[in-house]
Amino acid sequence: MKKPKVSFVIRTLNEALWIGKVLKTLLQQDFNNFEIIVIDSGSKDKTVEIVKRFPVKLIQIKPEEFHYSYALNLGISKAKGDYIAIISGHSIPISDDWLSKGLENFKDKKVAAVSGHYSSIPIGYISRRLGRLFFAAYQKRRKEKSANMTNTNSLIRKDLWKQYPFDEEFSGCEDYDWASEMLARGYKIIIDPNFSVFHSHFLLGKPGYLERKPRWKKTTVAMDKRKRPRKSYIKTKF
Repeated sequence: MKKPKVSFVIRTLNEALWIGKVLKTLLQQDFNNFEIIVIDSGSKDKTVEIVKRFPVKLIQIKPEEFHYSYALNLGISKAKGDYIAIISGHSIPISDDWLSKGLENFKDKKVAAVSGHYSSIPIGYISRRLGRLFFAAYQKRRKEKSANMTNTNSLIRKDLWKQYPFDEEFSGCEDYDWASEMLARGYKIIIDPNFSVFHSHFLLGKPGYLERKPRWKKTTVAMDKRKRPRKSYIKTKF
């Protein structure tokens, strides 16, 4: 088996509602030289049962071991790809050329990562064609240097992750911190509309954007005060 160019890393906890559709959609991508790694942190529903139906590598950790950055770092440490695609267990790519379009950005050697927009309107889960019609005008804009990378859907260079693993000091906003660090080192963080996803917490019982925004704001303000470039804090050596 040839070495994968891309390694997907997906964090899951009770994602039975959509994880099957997520994995199916990834396997339909027109670029297929990739592996999929799932990090599950103690799902009580049928998430693990569903994941095992697909050709993926499953890593299970205890709920008390979970930390957003740690789970990602663990998965990436097992990855073989040159690029790491991070996607939520309930994010659906907007198209079947989503991954290939995202990879095109790395023709520019100064690109450290690619992210995209996301639509929280649930119709995209039923029909991607219809869902694309509901993306707002601002979600169709491309940005070249943005710290607002989101691990809802991101694509990063593994060689740069080795230099700066996701920082484990903060619980959350690890994507913003990583993007800020890469920008400080002179790299670009691309927001590509072609690399967008449908991402909704409807029916999942998870906090929504407005509920989480105050905590994100507080965390990112603290991250903006960091002196950069810097080393990331990680508890575990991989």
